[in-house]
Parts: sequence; C-alpha cells; structure tokens
Amino acid sequence: MNKYLLLVFLVFFSIILFATTPSYSLKASGGVYDFIIEDNILYAATDAGVVDIFNIKTKKRISEISLPKIKDFAGDLIAPKIFSIDKLKSNKAILLTVQGDAGYRDIYIYSEKKLIKIFSQKDKLMIKRTSFITQDIIMLGLLSNEIILYNFKTNEQIYRKQLSTSVFSDFTNDITRKLTITCEESGKIRMLNSFNGNTIKIFQGQNLDNVYKVCYNKMTFIGAGQDRRVSVYRWGKEEYYIEADFLVYCVGLSEDGIFGAFPANENNDIYVFNTETREILHKLIGQKSTLTKIQFLSNKKMISSSEDKYIMFWNLN
Repeated sequence: MNKYLLLVFLVFFSIILFATTPSYSLKASGGVYDFIIEDNILYAATDAGVVDIFNIKTKKRISEISLPKIKDFAGDLIAPKIFSIDKLKSNKAILLTVQGDAGYRDIYIYSEKKLIKIFSQKDKLMIKRTSFITQDIIMLGLLSNEIILYNFKTNEQIYRKQLSTSVFSDFTNDITRKLTITCEESGKIRMLNSFNGNTIKIFQGQNLDNVYKVCYNKMTFIGAGQDRRVSVYRWGKEEYYIEADFLVYCVGLSEDGIFGAFPANENNDIYVFNTETREILHKLIGQKSTLTKIQFLSNKKMISSSEDKYIMFWNLN
C-alpha cells in the first residue's frame, strides 16, 4: 500500500471511528423548543401546544400538559408554541413561556394539574424566556434586553432593569439560582446577581455578533454565536473561540464545565470538545433539523432536541 492510499485509509477510518449515532430517541408531539429533566422524568416543551412528559428509564411517554389554543393573525385557532420550560427540584410547579395572541407571550404556572396564567397579551410584554428564582419569584427576559424579577404570589415587580440597547437573546441560571447569565445581539455575555439585577462581570471579545444561547457551569461560560463561533470564557483563564461551519444556534456544557458541545455544520452534527484542551472528542450524527437544546446528563451521556419531534440520547464512550 503506497503512502497516498495509506493516508486515505487512515482518514476514512478515523471518520468512521469519530462518528457516533444516537443510542435511542423519544418522539414528542411536535418540534421541541426546550426540555428539562428531573430524576428520570423529562418534560419536553413543543410547538404543538403540549408538554410531553417521558420516563427516560422506561423510554415511554407517561403524561402531557396541554395549553389552550390561541388565535393567529387571521383569527384562526392554533396550538401555541411553548418556548421555554422551567422547574425547581424542591417544587412541583412548572413554569411555561407560551406563544400568545397578537405576537405577545403568555406565562403559565402549572401546579396541582391546573394552569394559572401569570402574564398575558394584556401586559404587552415580549418575553423570550422565564425561570424560577425561588418558588414564589420568577425572572423574565424581554426582547428589549430588560430583566424583570417578579413575585407572582404578591403580584409585585421587584425590579426591572435595562441591560443594554442590544436585543436580548437568552439567559440561564446557575444551580443555586443566585446568578443569572445573559447573552445578546452585541456578542456580550453578562453575569448578574439574580436578586438585585446588578452586573457582576461582562465577558466579551470572542463573539462579534449575536449570541443565541449561553451555558454556565463551574466558572465556565460558553456561547452559541451567529458568527459561527463557540465562545469559551473560563474565569481567570485564557478566553478563546472554536469556529464552526455554520451558525451555532445552541451549546451544551457538562456539570463540571470540562466538556462542551455545539452543532458544527449544516447537517446538524454535534461536536463534543474539552474546554481545557480545546480538543474535539466526539462527532454525533443523526440530528435532522436545527438544534434547540443540548444537555449533558453526565460526562458520558447527553441529550439533544431540535425543531423536529425527536429527542436524541447519546452515549459518549
């Protein structure tokens, strides 16, 4: 075998070795915009107006939460898209950000098998994401890049803060809910004190355009960039970015902050990398549409969702 054929063989073999397919998938009612997991229960927020509830141990759908239909701009009744979902482990209540009438958002709390509407189109708020901060207090991220902290039990707005003039993209909270990390059109990632809205630190320079999503764990921040960059900020350490072949719509980060994941190309292949060494460790193939969320269950297991009905489960061996 000459050197050229040997090189072709080695490249081909490495590609086969590098590619991993899902271990299994679950089929939801519609495209999955967000999901959360508690113990072995997965809650999937879909564009079919349904939260599908799965037991991932038995791999079966066990229940659902159905949202009321809304009127579209033509006046027809349609199923609303559910954009985000959140839950505290210490509480049974589920928080939902849902498509409302006239382009606004409805915010629901689902508890004791009842839906309670907290905000509606009457409030005229363009809410992109919500989360629990405590069992009585929720945070709202507005398209205008304002953050609202709101006590829904006392109907009290604790604060409303304008972060910048850039369009808001997303936020996440740390495990304690004391910290909130936001991202925006300017490419900046901000760490805030959840309870007073004050900025603790701004991370910038690794994304030159809109950051669609942000993840945070163990003083490590990664952002999903419109500029095809995955930004990596590690507090007190070197900052860098990894280039993808396509727009990066979402990212995932392991609980210890060591492993990151991102969609790398138009085929929606997912790359898993080491945040310390920058080494690409796995290529995951099989996702068929634009990714919406990537979450590590452990350093060896991961889940991803997309704008189609299939939630993929991955083993990273």
